[in-house]
Amino acid sequence: MKKGIITAFALSLISMGAIAMEPPAKSNTCVACHGADGNSLAPNFPKIAGQHAAYLEKALKDYREGLRRNSMMAPFARDLTNEEIKALAEFYSKQTPK
Repeated sequence: MKKGIITAFALSLISMGAIAMEPPAKSNTCVACHGADGNSLAPNFPKIAGQHAAYLEKALKDYREGLRRNSMMAPFARDLTNEEIKALAEFYSKQTPK
């Protein structure tokens, strides 16, 4: 009983953003342009922190499929699986925009 309550509490804290999410494995590719937390320091790269997960997921899938054209993003998105895209979208959507 105690274990279930603790697990439920931890999951609620994670969903509220009170506990920092571990970056997905593929996020190391995103860091160079978008920053570790999605807050790019370079004006030519968009800040993706706090964007809606559904938007980020669709954008990555569109880059992967060639429906959204960008010569810099296409090579990075090309090999992402649906699960990796979902994890990246969830992670960056939960980051605080600066």
